[in-house]
Amino acid sequence: MPENTSQALVIVDAEDNYYVLPREVVETAKAAPEARAAIEAHLRDTAHVPLAGGYSFAGVLRLTPESEMAHYTPEALWPAPTTS
Repeated sequence: MPENTSQALVIVDAEDNYYVLPREVVETAKAAPEARAAIEAHLRDTAHVPLAGGYSFAGVLRLTPESEMAHYTPEALWPAPTTS
């Protein structure tokens, strides 16, 4: 394998569609440290399942359309949830 390769996360949905997410794409969705508690609150029965390449599966978020975390942002890091 060439030395100048990069990693990609490959996921498969229930309909057997493949999604290839290069590490650079995954990094754009990195959550801010301040958002960790809110993310963990949305995960149910979280148990990190080790995957290849240093990744772990933590769970699936179920978010309402109004949730601040439900919307993609082109900026790196998810925003920390705000409280009113």
